[in-house]
Amino acid sequence: MKERNTTSKLKCILVKCASQAKAYGSCVAEKVPQVEQNMCLKEFLALKACMQNVVRGKA
Repeated sequence: MKERNTTSKLKCILVKCASQAKAYGSCVAEKVPQVEQNMCLKEFLALKACMQNVVRGKA
């Protein structure tokens, strides 16, 4: 039962945070191979906030 609940949460996160994940992924992809820590911080923080909101049930 726990595995199903985890899968459901992950599915929810993927659906509700798709635009933030795309923005973050695009930012990182543009910087390859010179990826450095915090270079896409704004996009990362937006994705993190979205994921946290989904997990907490606020999204």
